[in-house]
Amino acid sequence: MKKNQIKYVDNVLLNKDLFKLYKNLIACNSWNLARTSSGGELGTFPGFVVRDNYTNVFNNYWDGYFNCLYERIKIKFYEKYNYELTGDIFRIHLGAKNNMSKTTFHKDDKNSEATTIVGFLTPAWSEGWGGALQVEETKINFKPGLFSIFDSNQIHDGEGPNKQIPYWRISINYVIKDYGQENI
Repeated sequence: MKKNQIKYVDNVLLNKDLFKLYKNLIACNSWNLARTSSGGELGTFPGFVVRDNYTNVFNNYWDGYFNCLYERIKIKFYEKYNYELTGDIFRIHLGAKNNMSKTTFHKDDKNSEATTIVGFLTPAWSEGWGGALQVEETKINFKPGLFSIFDSNQIHDGEGPNKQIPYWRISINYVIKDYGQENI
């Protein structure tokens, strides 16, 4: 993938699968209410750490599920762009935002070889609700089941909904690197 280029894959999950996934995620007791995108003291949105640092797994069920989903993303990526998305899963984080959530622009990794995949897991969404992902100068509207792939050293931020809505804005964030690549 060319540096600082954003790629997209869609239709990785069927809409009925997104509804089932969403229902199971919001029922899971692994959410942490003290998450922040900036590392500050006060959490500003619920988060769920599935895996950190290649092998530090916090939830085996969801780690297995999201590993399989990563393989499906790689297949869709290959079908669309005719080359492989390579690397190992370094971390898997989930975030849930509502209209009160505040986050800041950040990098997922300083390493220029790391790749971020952000996927939108809320099964129904209206464009008027906001919730876009901003990767540097590019705005990516929230679309259920869309996965954006970009360099982890690009600054980005996902906004919460701009009003009260019947869903949490849930996204998954993968960081992909070659195993053993130093996190600098």
